Amino acid sequence: MRKWSQLMVLPLLLLLGCSQFADLEGVERSNYDAAYAVPLLNTSFSMNDLLENFEENSVLTVLPDGLLRLQYSGSVLTENADDVFEAINSTLSGVGGIVIEDNVQALPFSGPDGLVIDRMELKEGQMFWQFENCHDKPITATMTFPTVMLDGEPLSFTRTIAAYNGTGDCPSLNNALSPINLEDYIITPENDSIYVEYTAVDTDGVEIAPSSNNSILILGLAFSYAEGYMGQIQHSSGVDRIDIDFFDNWIRGDVYFEAPVITFNIANSFGIPTRSVIEQFDIITVDGDTLPLESIYIEEGIDFPFPTLNEVGLVKSTDFVFNKDNSNIREVLGAGPIAIIYDVDAATNPDGNTDIRGFVTDSSFYEVRVDVDLPLYGSAINFGVRDTFDLNLGDFDKVDYAEFKLVTENEMPVAIGIQGYFLDGNGTILDSLYTESTRVIAGAPVGVDGRPTGMEETVTYSDFPSDRFAIIKNAAKLEIVATFFTTTDGQQSVQILGDQDVKVKLGAIFGVTEN
Repeated sequence: MRKWSQLMVLPLLLLLGCSQFADLEGVERSNYDAAYAVPLLNTSFSMNDLLENFEENSVLTVLPDGLLRLQYSGSVLTENADDVFEAINSTLSGVGGIVIEDNVQALPFSGPDGLVIDRMELKEGQMFWQFENCHDKPITATMTFPTVMLDGEPLSFTRTIAAYNGTGDCPSLNNALSPINLEDYIITPENDSIYVEYTAVDTDGVEIAPSSNNSILILGLAFSYAEGYMGQIQHSSGVDRIDIDFFDNWIRGDVYFEAPVITFNIANSFGIPTRSVIEQFDIITVDGDTLPLESIYIEEGIDFPFPTLNEVGLVKSTDFVFNKDNSNIREVLGAGPIAIIYDVDAATNPDGNTDIRGFVTDSSFYEVRVDVDLPLYGSAINFGVRDTFDLNLGDFDKVDYAEFKLVTENEMPVAIGIQGYFLDGNGTILDSLYTESTRVIAGAPVGVDGRPTGMEETVTYSDFPSDRFAIIKNAAKLEIVATFFTTTDGQQSVQILGDQDVKVKLGAIFGVTEN
């Protein structure tokens, strides 16, 4: 918005800073008065040019009907499958060595609270085992994991351990130097458990009970896929902020947007029912107020689309729009928003339906981007902005008086009033640009639909006789207050289109008097 006010008062700045004034330095003086008519500016611009060049934090687009739209976007909130897999992996990694002391034994594995796994595919992991024989005959021991499969075959290994001679440690075998690589194994738990079966027979065929030093150790387990009921997990993304610079230099007045919208752009590849949890969604206004966005969808959340078990690898997307029909968006965005602060989280299986089986892959993610769209369709009443600019009038020593003529032809339904104050180095007002705030640009007429129907011409003069001009030569700054009114002074919403032009012509008469 700072740049907007600068462009709107460009003609007035040029009348005080145009390089053509330097031409007066070469005028030869004699005993006469001279007046020089100088054309200073002949240009045109549209609101499209204006906003495209100067709105720094937004994206400007022209809608199919020609209406201009400003769009402000927040950061992309992204969460991946780390929460689910980290919970599973940490459960197993915390088990340590597992003593195999029964012929059929469930591993001490349990998923996070409420998580029921039907199938897991491993991408990493190592298994270490140890067999011990304290029997006086050699034994052949076999350990089998019937629900841990590779290429349709269960994980199983058999070793023969020498007889114990009665002295020292019992003979044992282990694979410490060549652990079993668990990559690509598929686990299908039975009754929510992973079982291991142990058998050992001696050379006479007699079954031998497991030794208390038989054990396995699983390290570095990582999953590429998990299927089942994934539990209720809330992913927290933290607080984000969207700054709206449209109101940067606001000092007074009202701007009303007829049809603003806030859009949640959602992309999701989790194969799980997921719903937004909106912890905060507040609009900060130019008055310092905090106004919450209110909607049943803020309270109850927005359901994410999600791929089914037959759609692994797909990303489902949707755009959910908060508009005037389902929220208080017109009230909160019509109050002069300068920022939106929000915290959007997501919860899996929000209804707790354990009959819904879903999936997660190691590349699963969801993304939420929040866009704020402000179509330039609305009204403004006494909307004022203030800005201050440095002046250097040292080149004006030969100019004794000046008169400026500004002619504008406006196709936009926006009128602009200007007042300027010349300030010395201490900020003291030396003089004003006009005797009162003057509308240098009149708003174009509009039809009942708010679309412009013609052009409006305005001619204004600014006169600086010698006594006034001598005073402003000491000015160090110019403070400009620009006031915006839509056509009919805000009583009707108007549409600002991309191809509406403002033409500006500025000329001046400079007087040089020989003393």
